[in-house]
Amino acid sequence: MEVEIIKANPVIPGDACVDRSSRKRIAAYCRVSTDDEDQIKSYNSMVRYYTDLIKSNKEWDMAGVYADKAITGTKVDKRENFQRLIDDCLDGKIDMVIAKSIPRFARNTLDTLKYVRMLKERNIDVYFEVEKIHSLKDGEFLLTILSSVAQQEVENTSAYVRKGLKMKMERGEMVGFQGCLGYDYDPVTKTLTSSLLLEHFLFVEVLL
Repeated sequence: MEVEIIKANPVIPGDACVDRSSRKRIAAYCRVSTDDEDQIKSYNSMVRYYTDLIKSNKEWDMAGVYADKAITGTKVDKRENFQRLIDDCLDGKIDMVIAKSIPRFARNTLDTLKYVRMLKERNIDVYFEVEKIHSLKDGEFLLTILSSVAQQEVENTSAYVRKGLKMKMERGEMVGFQGCLGYDYDPVTKTLTSSLLLEHFLFVEVLL
């Protein structure tokens, strides 16, 4: 399911009397890590939410909703729309970025601080809704702590997954798929047995 990225709209109907020089150009960033149905629904809801939020504020202009789908937060360089957001900020097209939370922005402390500082140097605010942190107003101390917590959660989850996979391999269970050439896999008992095809090949090899 594709989601249309909302482009900047320089003119908002009924706003002709507002002094546009005082308005802020606001962009929102949202991300989900997987493409399962529940997260896709959450993804679409976030895009609609931020579109409505920005357009409903008479002091804001829509600069865009940048959204990445089925992309991990630990690898910033893999997030195409995140990089596009940063590029647009550096090009002077955005005054403030809204993100739902620190983990949605980045799950790596170094990346979080790197991009927040990069935008701060250009007087671009990053607002994290859940934590209620404005990068231009609030210090980095709390941001660093909360970002570190988010990173630790990722590392713990990764460690649990690796441990689970290792235990499966030690028990002789298939990992990652349920098929192996020459063997039959029983999903109930989670065991491998040689298939008739493999036995046939072995028999032919003996005859030769």
